[in-house]
Amino acid sequence: MGYNAKPLVSVAIPLYNNERFIAETIESVLSQSMSDFELLIYDDCSTDNSLEIARSYTDNRMRVVTSDRNLGPEGNWNRSVSEVRGRWVKLVCGDDLLYPECLEKQVEIFERPDNAGLSLVSCQRTIIDPEGKTLIKKVNFIDGGRKEPSDLVRKMVRMGTNIMGEPVCGLYPSVLIGKTRGYSARIPYTIDLEYWIQLLRLGDFWMIDEPLCAFRISNVSWSSRIGEMRHEQFLAFMEEVSGIEQFKINDLDLFIGRFNSAVQSMTSLMGFRLFAGSPEDNKEVVEG
Repeated sequence: MGYNAKPLVSVAIPLYNNERFIAETIESVLSQSMSDFELLIYDDCSTDNSLEIARSYTDNRMRVVTSDRNLGPEGNWNRSVSEVRGRWVKLVCGDDLLYPECLEKQVEIFERPDNAGLSLVSCQRTIIDPEGKTLIKKVNFIDGGRKEPSDLVRKMVRMGTNIMGEPVCGLYPSVLIGKTRGYSARIPYTIDLEYWIQLLRLGDFWMIDEPLCAFRISNVSWSSRIGEMRHEQFLAFMEEVSGIEQFKINDLDLFIGRFNSAVQSMTSLMGFRLFAGSPEDNKEVVEG
């Protein structure tokens, strides 16, 4: 594939110590049915062979960028989308996967003439273990189609969990990046959700009711490292979102959400420990 100065999509991978999975992640992007994209990989001073593996690929659509110092998740995620040239953007963590038609089907939703005003297109996801085995074929908290932001966010608060999807699930317009504050890890567990909320203040949401990507549970993912703080951090996130008048969150929403968040947190933590090993098994702080 040749170099394209203005690709349709920019896929950004913030890379840090993902040597076990990064090749599979890269290949899942390069195998997309739609070829009009760029793949930007930003290595945040990995101490394993992640950078060497990424540099071993010679596809002209790829660009691998290094850092002089470790920026941490917030800094590297923002750097990863700071120089995108595509009309649409997808951020993919270094252990997740795109299924072959992911980009094609998400772009198609944005490009429908009657879909003006969308700020985020997401899709259902499959949950996989470190070996790539399917644990949950389809995570389905909401049905497909267009969603009004306040209805969607209120439902998310009440359910006490992420119903919109991890970073790998979302595709959003690059023109909106400058209208946000960027990714923030002030509440680490909700770094992705906090960004989705920013986008939902700028337009509507669309869910594709089909798993087009895979989110991996492993003890080298950042999600597993902060799993035990999930409930506390989601509560803090809910309180912040409740202060945004646009979403019309009330005290009953928060009451229900606090209970469901506790249940979701226990379920998620047991899942991490059962299928990926306890977070304490991995002593090195991992970002993505």
